[in-house]
Amino acid sequence: MFCHHQEFRCIQLDKAERAYQFEKCIMFGIALLRREVPDEFIARHHLQGRITRRTKESDEELLFLDQHCVPVLPVWLNGQLQILAWGNRNPSSQLPRTGWCMTDSLKEGQWESLQPVEVCIPASYACDRGVWYLVTEGMRGVIVKERSRQVVYLLSQQATHYYEVMTRNRRMPVFIGETI
Repeated sequence: MFCHHQEFRCIQLDKAERAYQFEKCIMFGIALLRREVPDEFIARHHLQGRITRRTKESDEELLFLDQHCVPVLPVWLNGQLQILAWGNRNPSSQLPRTGWCMTDSLKEGQWESLQPVEVCIPASYACDRGVWYLVTEGMRGVIVKERSRQVVYLLSQQATHYYEVMTRNRRMPVFIGETI
């Protein structure tokens, strides 16, 4: 299920439409190789509908896009893989209404009152503005709490020249152990 970007209305996509969305990614998203995620974890978090393939011969992947109706991300927290809400879309929430946390704002203390905790977001691939690329170790994010709910925000930084040319984006995720 994806949300239409401006209206946030849900639409159901069949397998062919998911494959097309996967190929023509115009938003930000990550893919995690299916073989790296236990079956029990997929079942417990109802992730079966996120399984897709790039081609008939390729490995299955779990797709996490910022335009899913309920955007979530896999997160390593306290040595355990968890699924958390990706950003905030709720206008009545006090949390920032975005899916990103700029490293500059984090360093300047703008997130201090939210008591952010840095986490690792595993990813095999990522997509930014239609360009899919390999991710070797993952990305950094921060978790904040609102009441009993935990929310993850991807950390972003100014893009390298190469990344900006590749994706036409002036911001990029903070990668673990690599620079693109």
